[in-house]
Amino acid sequence: MANQSPNGIPSTNNQFNSITRQAKTEPFDLQVARGQIYGHSVLNIYGYQTAVGTSFVPVWEGNTSYTFPSSAIQMHLVSSVNTGADITSLITINGLDANYNQISETIKLNGTTAVTTVKSYFRINSMTVTSGAPTGNITLKDTSDTTLYAEIAAGNGRTLMGIYTVPAGYTFYLSRIDINTSLNANPAGFATYQNYQTNSAGVSSVTVVAPFTNNYHTQRVMPRLVSEKTDIQLQAKVSTGTAALTVSQEGYLISNGS
Repeated sequence: MANQSPNGIPSTNNQFNSITRQAKTEPFDLQVARGQIYGHSVLNIYGYQTAVGTSFVPVWEGNTSYTFPSSAIQMHLVSSVNTGADITSLITINGLDANYNQISETIKLNGTTAVTTVKSYFRINSMTVTSGAPTGNITLKDTSDTTLYAEIAAGNGRTLMGIYTVPAGYTFYLSRIDINTSLNANPAGFATYQNYQTNSAGVSSVTVVAPFTNNYHTQRVMPRLVSEKTDIQLQAKVSTGTAALTVSQEGYLISNGS
């Protein structure tokens, strides 16, 4: 039985209908975002840093060059605060195992006492707060607590790291890049962005280098292919001093069997 909702949206048995449910068409992007295309998903890579300097580094919380694990390892998760939600909140870690397969787990914080991951990670792609509202900086390091692999800055709720590794069995198709800085179109100061990639054979390449002042935007007509097991680093530097910089990269993660 079909009827009409007060705002004019068609419904069946009091269930609102989308265009897809009505057997019409929707834009392909929307179908992917809704999980309606088998083997396809939207991938957004975000990075933010308040003080990018004059040397190329990935845009992430660490504000240094990034060291990937040389083998799959267990890691330590810890907060900088030892009270309240920083003892009870849950953190979800998303990464890859030794074979570049996707793995994840959810861990309860224990304040400033490190909690060891159950799984061993070869790559870390993101961390997210999935319950609670921790107030400290949450870091993920090796079990000797010397190398930082990911961080959720206080109040952000997730990592903002311009670093991502394409899982085994998938290809990433890059469609859009946006970068913004705190620079104010000063001719004496500008930023430069580069997309730095390394494949599983250890071969590195820079796919784009772009100087800009306030912001940089590119919308690719044909998405750029990034193969499985490729490390992506969205890197930036400024010509003088330091500047805040945010970068976002959007595209499709598609199963190679699709």
